[in-house]
Amino acid sequence: MSRHLELLSIALRARPDTVTELAELALRDPLTVAVEVDELVDDGFLTLHGETIGYEPPTDRVAQQVVRRSGALSAELAAGLAELSALVGQLPALARDWELGASHTQGLLEVEVFHGWSAVTDLWHRVIETKPLRRTDVVLPDATRLYVADPQMQATWHSVIRQPGHRARVIGNVAEVGRPEAAQRISEELAGGVDIRIGADLPGWFWVADGEVVALPLEWGEQWPTSAIAVRSPAVAGLAQWVFDQLWATAVPVREGAASWGPLLQLMANGATLEAASHALGISDRTGRRRIADAMDHYRAPNLFALGAAWNRNGRV
Repeated sequence: MSRHLELLSIALRARPDTVTELAELALRDPLTVAVEVDELVDDGFLTLHGETIGYEPPTDRVAQQVVRRSGALSAELAAGLAELSALVGQLPALARDWELGASHTQGLLEVEVFHGWSAVTDLWHRVIETKPLRRTDVVLPDATRLYVADPQMQATWHSVIRQPGHRARVIGNVAEVGRPEAAQRISEELAGGVDIRIGADLPGWFWVADGEVVALPLEWGEQWPTSAIAVRSPAVAGLAQWVFDQLWATAVPVREGAASWGPLLQLMANGATLEAASHALGISDRTGRRRIADAMDHYRAPNLFALGAAWNRNGRV
């Protein structure tokens, strides 16, 4: 991702014709701006013909960079997710800047913004009114506002995902899922056909549907957004789907029934405490400690660090 997002935002909003005009608008040294513009050109966000600047929609450029970088980052998944999540988080602001600068022409992105504590649910209702969603994937770090169900919305949600060919996957926060007040809502969602997994250290709330619609907080990283944006763009959706799929692969099914240490170790490897992981999986602290002790005996590991290393060496089984 280019290091010069501030300059790019100014350029997208004001659309100066030349590098000199951009430097004047940014109140920056022209030589420094010229160097940064060259880097933005190399990254594909701008074009340059002599002194004349050309503009490109940011969504395709961001998606291309993610595809290019994701292969190199695959060995460092945690670091890769942090970088790519931050990259996703820049899209709402860049989309707004693009739309503002393109106000005299036809906008290239379908964007809707909702504000307030009901922004998340209002946005979802508006999207499904426009076009039914068949496959929806949600990252939900904070579900406290959903513990008390809205019967009408819940009925609509379940009716959508129960249709043939439809599905919904939700990744919840291990610290939230383990709360007693979440138990009833989790049972209702599982009965309604929602596939739920749990993870630790989730990057922030977002959802992606059908390879074309993405919902993001205007302030990236918010656990429950007070302002949310929906963007209809296959390029943005592809990148958000990649992030979700990586998180899904490392999450574990909620209420894991098997008497195995695998789910506990998976959550703990992602940053959860033993207590939080045990509660999220619906087992007692004592049972969780016993499973970890069994794993240490199995791998002949003298401590948790050695256990984690042995577990990874043996394919996390």
